[in-house]
Amino acid sequence: MALLGHDHVNVVVTDMERSIRFYATLLGLGIVMDRPLEGEWFERVTGLEDARARCVILAAPDGSCRVELLQFESPETAQAALPSTPGLRHVALRVADLDHCLAVLAERFGQTATAVEVPKDIVRGGKRMCYVRDPDGAIIELCQYGLEQPEFR
Repeated sequence: MALLGHDHVNVVVTDMERSIRFYATLLGLGIVMDRPLEGEWFERVTGLEDARARCVILAAPDGSCRVELLQFESPETAQAALPSTPGLRHVALRVADLDHCLAVLAERFGQTATAVEVPKDIVRGGKRMCYVRDPDGAIIELCQYGLEQPEFR
């Protein structure tokens, strides 16, 4: 069996409109789906009794990257994660202009971050990156590679 590719990233949010504004403004994603999810199939896949959520899928203009936002109506849950907590901790999104994203982040969302250069002995060709937080605290890595195809060492 072969991997066909990456499908989407899921982020559970507490305020859908705020999260749509964040991802759409910062990354230029557009809404491709907005609908409720509920019923026996959704309860089975989530493992949550009476699971109901609003699902919004945002996508890059070329469809290459999709972010699925879920706001649960039932049941209500909350859990915070730190970068060092075991399990999935961040999503890395490749951007064309990291400096522009950081300017938008500061100007529109009051969040500052500083890009760092990854040493070239780790990623030949160059990579600049930083961690930012979405409105619910999910860790997002914004990264921009150099002009060459990145080679990891």
